[in-house]
Amino acid sequence: MELRGYQLEAVGPALRGRNSIVWLPTGAGKTRAAVHVCRRHLEGRRGGRAAVLVNKVHLVQQHLEKEFHVLSDAFKVTAVSGDSSHKCFFGPLAKGSDVVICTAQILQNALLSEEEEERVELTDFSLLVIDECHHTHKEAVYNKIMLSYLKKKLSGQRDLPQILGLTASLGTGGQTSLEGAVEHILEICANLDTEVITSAQEHAQHLQSHVPQPRRRYDLSQERAQDPFGQRLKEIMAQIQEHMEVPGLPRDFGTQGYEQRIVELENRAAEMFCRKTRVCALHLRKYNDALLINDAVRTTDAFQCLQQFYAGERDTKDPTERFLATVFEENRAALLMVARDQRYENPRLSKLEEILQEHFQPLGSSRGIVFTKTRQSAHSLLSWLQGTAALRGQHIRAAALTGARYSNQTKGMTQNEQQDVITQFRNGELNLLFSTSVAEEGLDIPECNIVVRYGLMTSEIAMVQARGRARAQNSVYSVLAKANSQEVLREQLNENLVELMERAIRAVQAMPEREYHLKIMELQRSAVLSWQLKEARSSEGRQLHDPDDVYFHCVNCGVAVCRGSDIRTVEAMHHVNINPSFRIYYTLSSEKLHFERTFRDWEPGCCIACSECGQKWGIEMIYQNVKLPILSIKNFVVVTPDERRKYKKWSRVTFPIKAFSYVEYCSSIQDESL
Repeated sequence: MELRGYQLEAVGPALRGRNSIVWLPTGAGKTRAAVHVCRRHLEGRRGGRAAVLVNKVHLVQQHLEKEFHVLSDAFKVTAVSGDSSHKCFFGPLAKGSDVVICTAQILQNALLSEEEEERVELTDFSLLVIDECHHTHKEAVYNKIMLSYLKKKLSGQRDLPQILGLTASLGTGGQTSLEGAVEHILEICANLDTEVITSAQEHAQHLQSHVPQPRRRYDLSQERAQDPFGQRLKEIMAQIQEHMEVPGLPRDFGTQGYEQRIVELENRAAEMFCRKTRVCALHLRKYNDALLINDAVRTTDAFQCLQQFYAGERDTKDPTERFLATVFEENRAALLMVARDQRYENPRLSKLEEILQEHFQPLGSSRGIVFTKTRQSAHSLLSWLQGTAALRGQHIRAAALTGARYSNQTKGMTQNEQQDVITQFRNGELNLLFSTSVAEEGLDIPECNIVVRYGLMTSEIAMVQARGRARAQNSVYSVLAKANSQEVLREQLNENLVELMERAIRAVQAMPEREYHLKIMELQRSAVLSWQLKEARSSEGRQLHDPDDVYFHCVNCGVAVCRGSDIRTVEAMHHVNINPSFRIYYTLSSEKLHFERTFRDWEPGCCIACSECGQKWGIEMIYQNVKLPILSIKNFVVVTPDERRKYKKWSRVTFPIKAFSYVEYCSSIQDESL
C-alpha cells in the first residue's frame, strides 16, 4: 500500500508503537493510513489483534469494503455491527480474527458482558483504532471504553493495546480562550492516552495540493415581507396559553428557547398530574414545531405538520383535547388558504433555487449536498425540489438522507435505505442529497462541487466536517441563512473557533515532553476518580427506595398502573413488566411491529397503550415464547415516598431492578391462576 508523504508523516509515531492522534482534514485519507498502521503492527507482532471502532453502524461495512479488505490477503478481517445477525457472538468472532471492525457500543457491551463466552477484555487486543476520536469525552461510548482502559493503566496493567485516534477536528469543547481550548485538547489526549498529536507539517503543501479547500461564501436571504400563516399560529398559541391559566408563560413563539421552556412546563405538569396544562403544552410544542418549519421551508409543510398531528388518535373524553381540536378546526380553512398562497413563499427557498441553478447546469457533472437541521426539513426540501418547475430541467437527481433513530417528527431511514442512497450518490445515479448531520462525518461520499449549509447553527466540528465534503476543484461552500441572523453569527464564530483550535493543537504539540506527560497523568487520575465517584453515586441512587414503594402512573391521565417491583430487565436493556395483572391496564395495536433486522432471542410484537386514555407506553416483546410488555420510562410518572418524577432514562430511577427470570415468571403466572 502506497501512502502519500503527508500520510506517512502523520502515522510515523504510530508505526513506532506510540499512542497518537492523527489530525488530518476530511478527504486526506486517514482511514487508509490507519490500514497501513494495522498491517505493520500485525506483521511485527505475533499474536497481535486490532479492533477498529466506529461511531455509526453504516461505517462498519464501509470501512471493510473501501479500505480494510486489503488486509485479507494475509489476515482474517471481520466486520460486526448492530445490524449483524452474529453480533451476539462478538467475543468468539473477535478472538478468532486478526482485525475486527465494529461499532464502539458492541465492544462496550462485550467488555461488560456477564456471559463468559461473549465477554472480551481490552487486553485481547494489541491495537485500538478509534475513528472520529474527538467524540472521546463526557458520556460518549468511546470515553466509557477508554475510562476502562485508564483504570487498568493507573492500576499498573502493562499489556494494554496501542491507541490510534483519527479526526479532522478536535474542536474547542465550547471554550473561547486559548487557555480553555488547550485544556480541552489535553483532556481529549488524556482520555485517549495520547503521547502525540500528529499532522502534516513537513508535507503541508503536499497535503494542500491533494485536499483543496472550497471557496466559502454567504448567500443571504431576506425575511418574508408578510407572514400571515405564522401570525395566525402565534394568535392560536396565545389563545391556548390563556386557556391554560398559568401565569408567566413565555411569548417568544417560534424559537428554540420557547420549546425548551414548554418542555419543562410539560414535565412539571406531568409530575403534578395536571393533565390540562400538560396536554396544552404538548399542543403548543406542535404549533412551535410548525412555526420553525414555516421559517425553514414551505408554509404547506408547516400546515401538513399540524394536519397530521390533529388527524391522529385523540382522547375525545378529555375536555382539553376536545377544546384544542376545536380551536384547530376553527382555524384550519384559513390556515390552508394562506399556506397555498404563493405570495408568502419563503425567500430562503428562492435563494436555494438560485444556487442550484448556478451549479447544476444541464448535462453537467456537478454533485452536491444541502445540509439541513431536521428530517422534516430534508424531506420537505426534496418535495420542494420535485415541485419546482425551474429546477426540473437541470438534470438534478436528488434524495433525502437522514438518521435511523426514532423521531417524533418523521420516520427515520433504515440502515439499508441509507446505504442504498449513499451507493446511488457514489455511482452517480443521484447527484444531490438533502441531508441531516448523518452525512457530515465518516461517510465515504464522493467529492462535491457545492455544499450548502441551509439555516444551520452547529458547532465548529460540524462545520469543518460539512465543509470537508466540498473537495472537488473550484468547489463552493455556501452558508445560506437570513441576513443578520443568529446562523450567520454562529458561522462566523465557528470560523474563529477553528482558528483557535488550530492554535491550541500547535500549543499542545509544542509542549515540553515532561510537562505534557505530567499534565496527561493528572487529567487521567482526575477522570478516573470522577468516574468512580459518579458510579458510586449512581449505585447508591438505585438503592434509595424499595421497589414495592415505587408506583408508575400513566404520564397522560395519571392512573397508577404498576409498581417498581413488577419491573425486570431483559438482556440488561429492555425493561419489562412481569405482573400478569398488568394486562388489564393496556390495549394492543392491531398491527405487529416490523424491524429491519432480526434479534437473537426475541421478536417485537404490537404497540401497547393506556386503556384509559390511549397514551402510548411501549411495545410488546416475545421472549422465550413469552409475551412481555416493554415500557418506555418517559411515558410514565414515577412516584416514590419522596417525590414524583418524569424520567428520560431507566438508568436514573432510584430503586433496584432485577434481571428477568423465566422460572420466576412461570411461578407468578401459576400463582395468578390459583
